[in-house]
Amino acid sequence: MHLKEVDANLLVTLDALLVDASVTRAAERLGRSASAVSHALAKLREIFADELFVRAGQRLVPTAKALELAPTVHVILAGMESLLRPNKPFDPSLSVREFAASASEAGELILVEPLRQRLRSLAPSVNVRWAPSHRDENIDALRNAHSQFVIDIEGAPVAAPDVRVLKLFDDTLATLARHGHPFETDAPRAAAFAGADHVSVDSLPTLELMDQALAEQRLTCNVASHVSSALVGVLVVLNGDALLTLPSSLASILQKQFGLIRIDQPLPPVAFPLRLMWHSSYDRDECHQWVRGELAKIAQEIADAA
Repeated sequence: MHLKEVDANLLVTLDALLVDASVTRAAERLGRSASAVSHALAKLREIFADELFVRAGQRLVPTAKALELAPTVHVILAGMESLLRPNKPFDPSLSVREFAASASEAGELILVEPLRQRLRSLAPSVNVRWAPSHRDENIDALRNAHSQFVIDIEGAPVAAPDVRVLKLFDDTLATLARHGHPFETDAPRAAAFAGADHVSVDSLPTLELMDQALAEQRLTCNVASHVSSALVGVLVVLNGDALLTLPSSLASILQKQFGLIRIDQPLPPVAFPLRLMWHSSYDRDECHQWVRGELAKIAQEIADAA
């Protein structure tokens, strides 16, 4: 098949299917009928000699070929959009886009939710939805266009030359407890702090970072509870003498909301970078660039407040 025989709208359909994993949702996004999208998918399968998507319950799961095509398809579409408006400056208020941001609960509360609030007034048709963050899958999620942003708080080296990394700010660890906790008036020594009951949040590496800081004293935190989220951890803390260690930017939010106190940590501040990651195929995407800029502004405001 020759290039002149390929309708560019087929690539638009493929991009929507990769994002939505559903014929119905892709049709809604594109303003087309489900039958039209199904017909386009059949044509795409013929062009690429591959199924591209297989059904798994109510979802369409992309094949290896579809995942391979995803970044290239986006680059092509972004270039076409730029070509069709060469002299028109980007206006976020007129843009219609949907992005996915992979983040832990901390990243969602610290950055994604404030971003959503900004978008409501500045770019009401630009939507950023949350997607779960898994440290072993984030790079593939960016490459396969499952996510357009990753908010990372782990700071591990990124051995992927096609993935961009921007440090937003350095955060520190804060330890929360209920009012009336024994440590409220009697600052603990390192051994007492480590030996107290600590709550480990599965989605956050905070206790791992704390243990690294305590390692010089041959101490590790006594983990009394493993919980799925920081909010569950707050409930545990409110009902006992357990300690909850979180990024300071998240701790500030929960401290105010739930009337918690900060415990003095018997060691120097534990700092770690909060970073934004994206795939290089979005480098020249004007809307993506603008959203990156808004995230950087939010991060700067957090850093200034700290």
